[in-house]
Amino acid sequence: MRDATPVFAADRLPEHLPERLTISCWIWGWIVAATPGEPYHDLERAVLETRDRGFNAVRVEVGLNWAFTPEGKRRGPVELGPWIAGHGWNFSSVNALGGGRHDVLDRVLRLLELAARHGLRVILTSWEYQDSTWFVADPALRSEVYGIPLEQRFLHLARHHDRLLSLIEGEGLDQTVAFVEVHNEPEHSDFPKGETSRQRHEEAIAFLRARHPRILFSGDFSSHDWSIVPNNAQVFDQHVYAGGEWYFQDLYGSTVLHPEFDPQQPRRLPVMDQLMRQDLVPWDEFMKPAQNVRPFWRPIMWLFENLDNQAWDAWVAERFAVWRERIERAAAEMFAADAAEARQRSLPLVMDEGGLFYPPRLSRFEVTGEGLSLLDRCADLALEHGYWGFMPGTYCAADHLVWHENPEWLRQINGRFLQGG
Repeated sequence: MRDATPVFAADRLPEHLPERLTISCWIWGWIVAATPGEPYHDLERAVLETRDRGFNAVRVEVGLNWAFTPEGKRRGPVELGPWIAGHGWNFSSVNALGGGRHDVLDRVLRLLELAARHGLRVILTSWEYQDSTWFVADPALRSEVYGIPLEQRFLHLARHHDRLLSLIEGEGLDQTVAFVEVHNEPEHSDFPKGETSRQRHEEAIAFLRARHPRILFSGDFSSHDWSIVPNNAQVFDQHVYAGGEWYFQDLYGSTVLHPEFDPQQPRRLPVMDQLMRQDLVPWDEFMKPAQNVRPFWRPIMWLFENLDNQAWDAWVAERFAVWRERIERAAAEMFAADAAEARQRSLPLVMDEGGLFYPPRLSRFEVTGEGLSLLDRCADLALEHGYWGFMPGTYCAADHLVWHENPEWLRQINGRFLQGG
């Protein structure tokens, strides 16, 4: 690795925020996987384990529509369910059991209190117009969320963020907020597209910046399309999924996204026969409870539900050897391009999601030396380009294998980033 560069645009960061952020992606799990026996039932323990592994920030779903009614009133307790009822043993981040009932606003404020007590910063965001709304058990509430007209959704979320931030400020917890994203990856979510998306996003950020001048607001993307990045964002944040092409062209592309894949006769593809368990959940049986989730995910989730993880890991390791050079080159190109654009905009840089792509939950490849080596390389690149914030892979929280099996690696990579090399 070349010598680390200083954090770019550090002078634009508030003095109360850390010199660098090491970020754990709690996503929505900390709300939906919080029943007894699940990873986030004991919230303080999750905070303490996060600090123990070298993280100083968490990125979380704040369930804005779960916390407030459209008119801005406190909603009270919300019943949560599984993502795909009856299935999910092998789903990363969407394997919650369901059945939890929480006052989401109380839980968000409790997290901020614990974070302040234990020296953790919180990145506030939402996945409600992408994937997280399907955890809400009440179909009427789901319909209410999606009933907000497309072009009003940015400002609708901004008003809810405003309500939440006002409460956080009232409790004296605003310095615990690292920054706020109006929504995760709007280009891959149910929002207007293109120039209209950027304009509506800018309106939402302008509204929030005017009302909360001491808090940073970011746009949050993974497309590396600069034309849709709001011009008034205060943090430059692009996700780096360096293995995306590998997954779609090779791994998914050889299995459930293969043009000759037949869901009624899945074993006709030799690689599917190689990778699947003996007792399969039939396609039609699986798709009935999966009908709420995005069509994008349905075949992938069916594949994961039926995988033999050991066979998958052996096959993926073989394919990684073929693809590794391309994956590492893609990572280097994305980091360099993102850094160049951030410098043009004079904005601090964050990568708060990324890695390879979306693995099965109990697949072990990404916690082996080969899998972790890509994340180590991403840390090198973030240091070389003067990043302020870095996440060592998306699957680095209390519901993931690396958390329990290799906490020392998390301490090592986080310590290296915080120390600047």
